[in-house]
Amino acid sequence: MDLIDRMLEHDLWLSRRILDRAATLSDEDLDRNVRGGREPQPFESEEPTIRSMLDRLVFTREVWTAGIAGRPDPLPGRDTSIEGLRRRLEDSAVEFTDVVRGIRDRGEWDTAFVNALRNPPQSFTFGGMVLHVLTFQACRRGELIQAMGEVGVHDLGYGDPIEWERAVLDHSA
Repeated sequence: MDLIDRMLEHDLWLSRRILDRAATLSDEDLDRNVRGGREPQPFESEEPTIRSMLDRLVFTREVWTAGIAGRPDPLPGRDTSIEGLRRRLEDSAVEFTDVVRGIRDRGEWDTAFVNALRNPPQSFTFGGMVLHVLTFQACRRGELIQAMGEVGVHDLGYGDPIEWERAVLDHSA
């Protein structure tokens, strides 16, 4: 497994764990303000709830794969129930992972593409896009782990990829 596979698999593993723990929360906990006056991360929802943060975690993959494929952005009114978020995560993770692995396999990290869905359209390299998505996904997961701690979920650790490696790849220290 190469580095990009490890990064993609860790991102999905931790996103699933976060959603699993979110499934134990009440709608009240999912929908209350959890940021306590902190400024949102770039590209984050202004609404500081666990549900909105989970939605953005999933939406990021959806919107970037839509841009690469030339499909419209996912529309407002997306399913933000925990089951809906799980379905959306699985669908978007499969597509995003396939896209990224294809870029890697073809050696297209420096290849530019135009995302015509942006207003105005913008050009990105595939490598820059992947780095952007994985970097901000890590920020979002960290924010979610902290926010979930505020409502009593304390068993998510802090998102360390070594924990994923030991749990999933069955490596010992």
